[in-house]
Amino acid sequence: METATQSRQPQSRWPLDIRVFAIMSGLWAICLVMRAFVHIGDFDVFDPIQVVFGGVRFDGDAGRIVLIIEAGIFASIAIGVFAEQRWGLLLALCFMAQVVMSHLAFVIAYLPIRSEWMTVRATAMQGPTIVLITLYLWIRANDLIFDAPSSSMHAHRVRSSQDRKTVQEAVRANSAVAE
Repeated sequence: METATQSRQPQSRWPLDIRVFAIMSGLWAICLVMRAFVHIGDFDVFDPIQVVFGGVRFDGDAGRIVLIIEAGIFASIAIGVFAEQRWGLLLALCFMAQVVMSHLAFVIAYLPIRSEWMTVRATAMQGPTIVLITLYLWIRANDLIFDAPSSSMHAHRVRSSQDRKTVQEAVRANSAVAE
């Protein structure tokens, strides 16, 4: 039996780990903006900002613009997940899939270039972690995106057993009428 205080409390249907993912996305957006705008030192020879997006490496001012765009994407993910909107999870999954494909494309494109082997090695080492994050996000968000309740298998089993009983009763009724 529910008490009045239990029924008035808002029930969050989104798991805690998804909300933690939203917090991490928001923090990462802040880090990306800081990286884009904060200059660590006075670099006249080269700009140390390098960003890989879509398998293409961006340096300097173009890299800063890509960082700001990525920060906007991560901030949108955080806002969407905190608001418990499906588009937030879909955006997160699409972006993470893009990151996986981007890393793979970068490694394949720059592997033949000997001077890029250290960068390729570092990017390739990040690959398994990114794939695991994407798979974990997919597994946890699957029910939320397709609006299946957490006890969907139990409800499906109950419904199918009730349907089976109804069908059996209908068959018995038909066989009794036929006799």
